[in-house]
Amino acid sequence: MGDVSLSKGVRANLLQLQRSEALRNQVTERLATGRRVNRVADDPQDFYAARAAANRVGDLFDIKSGISQALSSAETAQVGLDAVGDLTRQLQGIATAARGGTAEQRQAAAEQFDQIRAQIDSLAADASYGGNALINDPVDSQSVPVGDVSDAEIVLGDTASSAGALGIGSAAGDYNGFASDADIDAALNDLAGATAQVRSSGGRFGSDIAALNTRETFTDNLSQTLQAAETKLAGADLNEEAARRVALELQDRFAMAGTRFAVRTESLVANLLGSGGGGR
Repeated sequence: MGDVSLSKGVRANLLQLQRSEALRNQVTERLATGRRVNRVADDPQDFYAARAAANRVGDLFDIKSGISQALSSAETAQVGLDAVGDLTRQLQGIATAARGGTAEQRQAAAEQFDQIRAQIDSLAADASYGGNALINDPVDSQSVPVGDVSDAEIVLGDTASSAGALGIGSAAGDYNGFASDADIDAALNDLAGATAQVRSSGGRFGSDIAALNTRETFTDNLSQTLQAAETKLAGADLNEEAARRVALELQDRFAMAGTRFAVRTESLVANLLGSGGGGR
């Protein structure tokens, strides 16, 4: 079989159809994925810039997750400190009520005092989240990464809040069983110091929580900004791509019509030439 000979017009139309098919496949992919850049060959510069933005968003997601867990730990510790503060005030009330009492009343108050004091230790241990007991003795400190570029950290849990760490002694062992008002005054003095320490620790946790909330909001906003940047770099304009598909369909119709017209014209010319040749 001999080679098929194509006229210049037919060849041009077929090449146009081939180019349109490639473009149509590209448009179809973009409409399906919503992305203009799906591989390096689509646009090397935007591909790598978009990948860098996406990778950083992933890093920020991990940081935000850590911040969220740290917030839960700090808030749990603050709840624990509030409860320790309540127990400390109960101890102050017990000691104050024992002043001027009988020996039996003082002894009963001392026993009650030590029972409540023991609750401070157990509460400090129970105020934990995710295995971190930030007010226990010893303290489970927690370092929280909050910056992906700066490597900044916030350290939680620098002050133990057990009875011993707060300087609250036992009535039986440290305050002579409340035998005298002087013993009770010594307990009240230590309790005043413990109250001040609890408030100071609560203030630090409050500052840490505020800083973590600020960092969480910043990280979330930065992630959204980078996601938008990644979309600008690699995302497709769906309206534009839909319009391109319609334009390509029209081009195909024109090219096919042009091909049919060129073939028909060439056939007519060939027939005319054949008829003319047979008449001589």
